[in-house]
Amino acid sequence: MPEKEHIADAPNVFTEIHPPLTELQALFESTRCLECGGPYAPAPCTVACPTHIDVPKFIREIREGRPLDSARTILEANILGGSCARVCPVEVLCEGACVLHREGRRPVSIGRLQRYATDWALKNSQNSFSVARKARNRIPSRQPPRASVGVIGAGPAGLACAAELAKLGYRITVYERKELPGGLITQAIAPYKQLLDPLPQEFELIRGLGVEFRFNVTVGRDLSSKDLEKRHSVIFLGVGLSKDVQAHLPGERLEGVWDSLEFIERLKRGRLNELQVGERVVVIGGGNTAIDCAREAVRLGAKDVVVLYRRTEKEMPAYAHEVRAAKKEGVRFLWLTAPIRFLGNERVEGVECIAMRLGAADVSGRPTPEPVPGSEFILEADAVIKAIGQQPHRELLEQLGLEHKAGLVQINEQYQTSKPYIFAGGDCVSGGGTVVEAVRDGRVAAWAIHRYLSAQAEKEAEPPRLEISVQEEGGIRQHFQGENYIAVNRALCKGCALCVNSCPTGILYLDGKSKIALRDIGKCIFCGLCEARCPDFAIWMVKSRPVLRQPAGDLI
Repeated sequence: MPEKEHIADAPNVFTEIHPPLTELQALFESTRCLECGGPYAPAPCTVACPTHIDVPKFIREIREGRPLDSARTILEANILGGSCARVCPVEVLCEGACVLHREGRRPVSIGRLQRYATDWALKNSQNSFSVARKARNRIPSRQPPRASVGVIGAGPAGLACAAELAKLGYRITVYERKELPGGLITQAIAPYKQLLDPLPQEFELIRGLGVEFRFNVTVGRDLSSKDLEKRHSVIFLGVGLSKDVQAHLPGERLEGVWDSLEFIERLKRGRLNELQVGERVVVIGGGNTAIDCAREAVRLGAKDVVVLYRRTEKEMPAYAHEVRAAKKEGVRFLWLTAPIRFLGNERVEGVECIAMRLGAADVSGRPTPEPVPGSEFILEADAVIKAIGQQPHRELLEQLGLEHKAGLVQINEQYQTSKPYIFAGGDCVSGGGTVVEAVRDGRVAAWAIHRYLSAQAEKEAEPPRLEISVQEEGGIRQHFQGENYIAVNRALCKGCALCVNSCPTGILYLDGKSKIALRDIGKCIFCGLCEARCPDFAIWMVKSRPVLRQPAGDLI
């Protein structure tokens, strides 16, 4: 991987909002996990993770002093698990699903624990840590041995697809038009979330699987689509999105008017001398990138940072927790406001705005903003950052001859495009999502490609169906999920309903005699909150413990 540019010293600009945990902090935090999850119902945090990392397992491995095993658990499910630990919106994913919310308690810091494990492994086992290859079905005779797959784009979707296919034994070549891998991690993630590390280490893990990378190669310019199709049996398209959408307003080319991606990329490269934002910054847009730009402008020393959004806070696509954090840092928001031109001679000096009102719903289901005549006003500005979306790669899609809708690739449930041998995933399909969603797309598409190339569709072995049963003996009723069970002594129950109110899955209820009862034990996640809350010991949980395995050397 090419050397990253020197990062200039700049207080606050590169200070992480979620710093790493110490060993002691990680150990303490890991003890807070209730280890939810049963044979039929996985833990809510695992379900909420787009890549379905076994969260209770990796946290238990940290608690037992096995961070290397913990990292293996994470990276087997998500090869970019270290980066995702920093940039994932955990507040609305794994941590948002934590059952401790039910108790009004702080959720387990899953993201920071994930970072602790992956950082530990990548730092302490750099020369030997790797990810395992998988057994795969025989490639059909009509395909050459170890079929070749070309991956266009070295962003999260492309990297995840390449890694998964390499583990399955395929020959993979990744084509990237820029000089660095990472896609939006490198270009669009604010440095206070992630600067660059651990992406270089994750990249080396993927390259260690035998993946070949060709940087500074643009398909359609340096390599024709026909040549690409001749070289590879299958192609995966993971190019994400292109440049920022332009506002097409007067004064847009004034000095000091920035596109969001260019602004963030220069920040990440440490080119702060080129980012003289001054004291007054206006950010245009309502997404997470707009919030990132606003918060970084504060860190660059701006005294007054204003975000303009043409709808209300309710319609804003940015995560609510990000908006709250920006407000705490002093960012102001002007709702129902749109720019109509940028003012200044050579450099921007202000933004002329107009008030908006909401009309009928548009195709997205959100109300259409309409200008209010005569409501124009001027905001003074030393810099303006436009974060109103990104353009799709229409030209590339047309060169490949793929069907698309408004520049977004159309795929079927198997991630296949209009050409069955070309698969796609990530932002070029969704129009914009999170890093972890792109990783999920790449990984799922890899298995779809494997099925396509294999002699017959691979059917993953279904786990054995464990017995669900109810047994009663001596007045104690036991509800079984395999060897796990919830036991109830109805004679001790006083009908206080504390256990009912604490149950995150809603399977507990009081019957006609105000005694505790269960419905559908198959949905129990064995979090233990019912047992912890019962003052009369009328309900308790018995959960079979996994057999502790010995450290498995240097391979997963």
